[in-house]
Amino acid sequence: MNWVQENKSLAGILGVMIAGILGLGAWLYLSYADYAASMETWGQNDSSISALKSKKVYPNKENAEARETEVGSYGDKVDLLRTALLSEKVQQSVKPMSQTEFQAKLKERATAVVQMAKSADITLPADFALGFADYTNNVPRTPEVAAELGVQLDVMERLVTTVIQSGVKSIELFDRTKLPTEDRPVEPKPVKVAPEKKSAKNSKTKKGAKRVAITEEQAAEPVLDRYPVKMIFTTDQAPFQNIVNTLCDPIKMPHFLVVRLVRIENERQDGPSRDEIARKKNPDVSLEAPADSAPAGAAAAPKVAPDAVTVMGEEKLKVYVEVDYVRFRKPAVAEEATETPAPASNTASTANP
Repeated sequence: MNWVQENKSLAGILGVMIAGILGLGAWLYLSYADYAASMETWGQNDSSISALKSKKVYPNKENAEARETEVGSYGDKVDLLRTALLSEKVQQSVKPMSQTEFQAKLKERATAVVQMAKSADITLPADFALGFADYTNNVPRTPEVAAELGVQLDVMERLVTTVIQSGVKSIELFDRTKLPTEDRPVEPKPVKVAPEKKSAKNSKTKKGAKRVAITEEQAAEPVLDRYPVKMIFTTDQAPFQNIVNTLCDPIKMPHFLVVRLVRIENERQDGPSRDEIARKKNPDVSLEAPADSAPAGAAAAPKVAPDAVTVMGEEKLKVYVEVDYVRFRKPAVAEEATETPAPASNTASTANP
């Protein structure tokens, strides 16, 4: 008690601190209690929602109509997405082209790309033909295949042009995946005979009407096709970053390309030694003639060593890239189920003469 009376200021400060600590502890305890109660309520609500979602819908008319409405809304969103992916902005359409037209187009594009690389002092593989070396002396098998190859030729040209314009040092490999129809025709799938369509007036689907479901076989078919392109090129870090940014930018790259795999190998597998760093900091400088402003007979001023040198980061990179060229398929055609009329009776009434 005597200490409190002798040190009133310090005792007051300690009292305020003790009261503050007790108040803070009480506030933390109450806050934690509220938090625990809120978490318990949230867990109960989440469990009840999960249990309700896992239960089967009661088969009455209202639930059936609600489910059909949800399915129709989901289908409309899928159709909207498919329409956007099949547009000309995302996917180039296949235009008719003869075999000779494709071969002439290939030679023209390949020559232009080779000249571009030559002017930029970029080394290309021997007999570079944008991945279509088989068609420099031969024509495609059918006009349909030539039309599909014409689209791929535009994509390959844009891809190689992007790599060259980015400033790589050389391109060692450029391999294109062939179309399934290039070497042999694809066996056609059995086509079911579609039932006779209704009139145009009755065939229009109204908003909220029940959507016609596709078959399980149609649902199992893939919605897109991937055509991988493999490349190996030597470059610096900045051009490589520019290539990746361009391939991922839909404004700069009109075709749907996906960078699937990247492997980067530095030309140096180990770091620089101390002797190499010392040589960079103090290079051997030959004596130079004195400047004109220096007085006659004066010795040349010694060259000042750099205060900092680049140790790592100027090495070349050998990059292996796999890029997928993606083409989206058209939607499967759903067939409406038609009611089969009941067979007519074979018995005929006869009148007694």
